[in-house]
Amino acid sequence: MDRRRFIKTAGVLSALPMVSFGHEQSQLAASSFPGSIMHGSLTQASDELTVLSGQLPQDIFGHVFMTEGISLEENQLTPNGRGALTRVDFSGGTAAFTRKMINTPSAIMQEHVTAPFDKFALLGGTVYFSMNLGFMNYCNTAPNYMGNNRFALSYEGGMPFEFDATTLELVTPIGQTWEWHSSLPPFADLLAPDKWLFPQIRTTGHPYFDLDSEECFTINYGGNMGESGLKNGFIRLIRWDLSGPFDSWQVIGRNGENAYITATSHSLSVTRNHVLIFETAARVENARIMGIRTVTPQKHRTPVWIIRKADLHFGQSMVFADYLELDFDTSDIMCNYNDDGDIITLYGQYLGAMDKSEPQFDWESLYFGGRVDSEIAGYPAAPVDVGGLVRARIRVNAVSSEEIKGDFDVIRDQSLCWDMNDPAYRGHFQFPETFEHIYWAAVGYRPEHLVKRVARAYEDYPGRYYQNETLPQSAQPSALIHMDCSAMTISDSYQFPQDCVMRTPQFMARKNSTAQDDGYIFTAVVRKEPSNGQFTGKEFWLFDAKNLSQGPVCILGSAKLDFATTNHALWVPEIGPRPPLAYKADLNSHFNDKLACHSRQVQEVLTTYVLPKFA
Repeated sequence: MDRRRFIKTAGVLSALPMVSFGHEQSQLAASSFPGSIMHGSLTQASDELTVLSGQLPQDIFGHVFMTEGISLEENQLTPNGRGALTRVDFSGGTAAFTRKMINTPSAIMQEHVTAPFDKFALLGGTVYFSMNLGFMNYCNTAPNYMGNNRFALSYEGGMPFEFDATTLELVTPIGQTWEWHSSLPPFADLLAPDKWLFPQIRTTGHPYFDLDSEECFTINYGGNMGESGLKNGFIRLIRWDLSGPFDSWQVIGRNGENAYITATSHSLSVTRNHVLIFETAARVENARIMGIRTVTPQKHRTPVWIIRKADLHFGQSMVFADYLELDFDTSDIMCNYNDDGDIITLYGQYLGAMDKSEPQFDWESLYFGGRVDSEIAGYPAAPVDVGGLVRARIRVNAVSSEEIKGDFDVIRDQSLCWDMNDPAYRGHFQFPETFEHIYWAAVGYRPEHLVKRVARAYEDYPGRYYQNETLPQSAQPSALIHMDCSAMTISDSYQFPQDCVMRTPQFMARKNSTAQDDGYIFTAVVRKEPSNGQFTGKEFWLFDAKNLSQGPVCILGSAKLDFATTNHALWVPEIGPRPPLAYKADLNSHFNDKLACHSRQVQEVLTTYVLPKFA
């Protein structure tokens, strides 16, 4: 035992003298998990990409943007880590990448402040908080295309920001700070100091930018703490014309009470005539910020609020919404833009007994014996069952909505559908009239990442394929899955070698094509054993969208490529500089109004690094 582990263990034992920490031996085989996924460079880099295997297709083109989270300390949930943005450029049979840190004002502040009440502290492995400054916004969930060479980054715990695609630099937050309401419950909001630079703002990870109508739909929610304080809960639907102030409406149920979200709202869906707000399966327990690690399991349901666009009247402060609960839990959910006949068709993951919000904590007990090693503390816990893919349909009536139960369908494959994650499709984040093909990442299952705390919380979860005692004791590798939406089948798939973790698939169209399966699938892969024995094991694998099972047509790498846990991606055929006269929020007034309330060091960071960047 090293000195650090000895001191840590001795301290726990002295604090809890009645608890025995006898070492639990794991009976599992040695792990093939690529531990380098826990680490990513904090400096910018760029390089030509080298072909490690296969051949780079001559007809591949355009630009892929990819976000990631870098864990700054043990126990930090890796997808929520320090943000970085990578652009991969394809042209003329060559590929290159550029990678930069996502320097939001709070992330810049975190790098420089040192005073105890200014520094950001990690709470529960999930969120960084500063007594004097407020909450961290890493803005690392997803890149979005807004049209006219404008791009945005989104985040569920803070304001979205626009960035310049050519420089990868942030340009402006979306919305004035005062246009976003604090998501804290009222009693906490009263205690929050006025000098906070970074208030807590909760929104969706996937705002919807409609390229035809040139408007954005998103939400701002909060006011409650999980299932408590629901009378103060709120959801504001926001519509933005990409240039002026927000239009917003408080969402009210048909019973006259405020709509609310008790977990998170990772996804938002928009059809021609409707907006759908989902409560999605990632719950951060209130007690977690105090260091209590008990797990409240996700519920086997997806609540949804359905709003008619025709009810969004300028000058009104409220809009009525229908409420229903779909009989599955999900995180990423999309819909056909076509809603003829007021029928809405949805596609999403079936998550089942898994918890996207639970990190593995250092030295906690694993279900199959042993303890979580500090080197991977913060990586998400393994799922407790196999997942799947779903289709659901909703009929919107005059003053109500209902699920069409007979049209519900679910696909589950015991070898493929472990840890269902990001989707990829043509026109990513702008929905097609009708979905025909969706590609999904299944990150996989590793028994050495199944913590007792999570396994026990989900042991009675409904609809399980596996019980805890029958779960596999060998790794189920990452898989890339092709979902045929018309037939509701898995029409093609590829399973990666066991030493790979694959995330962040992205569809790349072929030139002059229109079909939803005519192109390539980009994936971000981290390997324990680098391909061809070269470079870092951080790689990009490219697949023919019509033939996943043949394996990657090309694997790319570089000695300078060093990303960590990747999130969502975006592909566009071309990029250019952001229009110089495009929208810009007045962030500096917000900071200048509070400048005198802060320490000399905070003032110096604002005036030296933050205010000039967003002037």
